[in-house]
Amino acid sequence: MQQNYQDAMAMVRKFGKPDLFLTFTCNPSWSEILNSMEGVQRPEDRPDIIRGLPHAHILLTLDSESKIRTKDDIDKFVSAELPDPCTDLRLFQIVTKCMVHGPCGTININSPCMRDGQCCKSFPKQFKDDTEENVNGYPIYRRRATEPVQVGKYSIDNRWVVPYNPWLLKKFNAHINVEVCASVKSVKYLYKYAYKGHDAASVKIQKEGALDHDEILSFVEVRLAVHLPQQQPIVYQDGQEAQAIERAALRKTTLTSWFELNKNDPSAHNISYSDIPQYYMFDKSTTNWKKRQRGGQNVIGRLPVVSILGTERYYLRMLLLRKSGAISFDDILTVNGLRCITFQQACQEYGLLREQTGPHYALADIEELLTSYNLSLQKLHLPTVDLPASVLERANFDVVEEQAKANSYTMQLNSEQRNVVEILLSAVYNNAADTPKCYFLDGPAGTGKTFVHSVVAPKCEIFNCVYEEVFCD
Repeated sequence: MQQNYQDAMAMVRKFGKPDLFLTFTCNPSWSEILNSMEGVQRPEDRPDIIRGLPHAHILLTLDSESKIRTKDDIDKFVSAELPDPCTDLRLFQIVTKCMVHGPCGTININSPCMRDGQCCKSFPKQFKDDTEENVNGYPIYRRRATEPVQVGKYSIDNRWVVPYNPWLLKKFNAHINVEVCASVKSVKYLYKYAYKGHDAASVKIQKEGALDHDEILSFVEVRLAVHLPQQQPIVYQDGQEAQAIERAALRKTTLTSWFELNKNDPSAHNISYSDIPQYYMFDKSTTNWKKRQRGGQNVIGRLPVVSILGTERYYLRMLLLRKSGAISFDDILTVNGLRCITFQQACQEYGLLREQTGPHYALADIEELLTSYNLSLQKLHLPTVDLPASVLERANFDVVEEQAKANSYTMQLNSEQRNVVEILLSAVYNNAADTPKCYFLDGPAGTGKTFVHSVVAPKCEIFNCVYEEVFCD
């Protein structure tokens, strides 16, 4: 799963953040479904056709000419208002049928979205005359104040409308929530769907002409090996270790095959290891890189994340990201005709570890973080500098101000959030050896994990505790 997540991040690095996030839910009233019913059957009676309400989460990355850059662009793609029934009756009917949240709150306290008297989706929204472009990674859409309309037994207005795209609604007649990804902050949340793996699909949309689709090229392996000399991973069965080692000695990895490619093909010399899959395809049957004929512009090469604790492999990866045309591990170790003893030394000689302008604050923060893990820059063989006194004089922690914020937030906690906060703070106050000090907070999006963090974190800092918010939706 972690590898899938890193693959997704490699896509973001190449193509940029997603621009639109769609949640598309099946409409059980589609004619194709209703025509399959027999007698007095209803869609919920046919689990062979509908299992619950099937839905898809779709990420769209737009080309540079279609990027959403302004408030006017947002309003062109997304609406969060009731359409005028006089000018577009069909769209009005679909929106009121499929895109109205709840209603909930005081007018319907039994709505499934209600948690301790509050809507977990923060409906009803506030009226807004103009769209705001970026608030915590998403826009706040325009919702102008208008006269309410009757939908079923409830009277609703624009505050209850789920954001949508008018063209998509009229095309598919279903619940299609469309959100603009206004900031890279949304990527971490959106790409949680990379973890799903089994039911993910990749789609390419072409403006015109026949789509020349090659599934092999579409799903080419993007992960590149990063290993030290004679330390490539080997898979074997118990009792067959010797045979596995013999096979591995004859079989090249993507890295050692890259060395061979650079020896034999001068046209590859100016291409870095991470970019080589764009121009060459790795043939697993022969373990050789072969020049691509087409399709390379959409192929992404990714080097695996390497922990800095694996020191030499970490520095080898750093060199592979920057050095092209290498023909061996010794070649990577050689800088200006001098063969270095370690890959870390080679990084040093290339200037990759030299102190740059203004690093002191970052180094101070890193050293402070490492200390809590009983580590240091020196222990990790990283360059250290004498930090000036002006850097080490950290801003005083305003205990009164932080406590006031936390107390204000505490008053807004619901019962489940309050229970979590009490457990965490109890662990902070209790120094007993048998009291757990590591907790995992799990919950679906919108349940207030970040809000709990905003209450607990300041109090943990007061007590010099290590507290980190990790997104695991």
